Amino acid sequence: MTATSADIELANLRRAGEIYDRVVSLSRRFFTKDAVKDMEEFVRQAELLLQGVNSADVVLGIFDHNRYTPVVEVGDREFWGPMPELPPSQRMHTILSLLEADYAAFPGDSVKWFSRAMAAIPVEERQNLVFYHCGIAYQRTDGRPIRIFSKGVPIQYNEDRSFTFTFNYVHNVHHLLKPGFRDYWIRVAYGAARDKVQTLHSSDPTDTAGRDVLSVREKEILSLVSAGHETKDIAERLDISVNTVGNHRSNMVQRLGARDTTALVQLAKMAGLI
Repeated sequence: MTATSADIELANLRRAGEIYDRVVSLSRRFFTKDAVKDMEEFVRQAELLLQGVNSADVVLGIFDHNRYTPVVEVGDREFWGPMPELPPSQRMHTILSLLEADYAAFPGDSVKWFSRAMAAIPVEERQNLVFYHCGIAYQRTDGRPIRIFSKGVPIQYNEDRSFTFTFNYVHNVHHLLKPGFRDYWIRVAYGAARDKVQTLHSSDPTDTAGRDVLSVREKEILSLVSAGHETKDIAERLDISVNTVGNHRSNMVQRLGARDTTALVQLAKMAGLI
């Protein structure tokens, strides 16, 4: 059977996820105190790991949250398109200039929300932190549209367990999102089992503090969908009506902005929802 373009894209996403885990381990091995030791070797090994994934759709890097600048990026030239050579201090300004107009407020709004979300997490629970963003729209320097999915993991903490550096994986999920979806969502998972969350959905800026992007029932249904179960079977297993299953599925597609059910499952897996 010949693989479709969608099959190839999903395979690329799975490979990218595997590479992400490997580069997290790599970055932790190279990271000492407030710097990456042997940056040249880190970049070389990260670039080797990135082979096999469409580099135009993935960028990996370490971000300094104190200076709000990238320490290192791999795949950025292919991802963002041709860009001028700039010092790190100007790098983020240039990238943010590529934001589509509808998302101009995102940088400021997300930083404010994130500060509130982190303040709500007790210090003792600031472990296993992982951050997800999805839906922000950019235009590459050559005009190609990008819709961002990003995942970040702290790799350096200070004394009060506020992180100073994160390892970030960014993927273009333009093909997974509905063309008309103009929202974005953020998810922070934490705690020993990463079962505690702080979330934000731009359609409801007050939606946060312990409420996940999808409900417990929705995640239960989506896990069964992911396992290959049909709607009727899911309804029988959960003792609910077929219409209820269908409504939950439609609500999940709408909330995550997924193009279809296949994309919904993939986005949910990428964001640690199932």
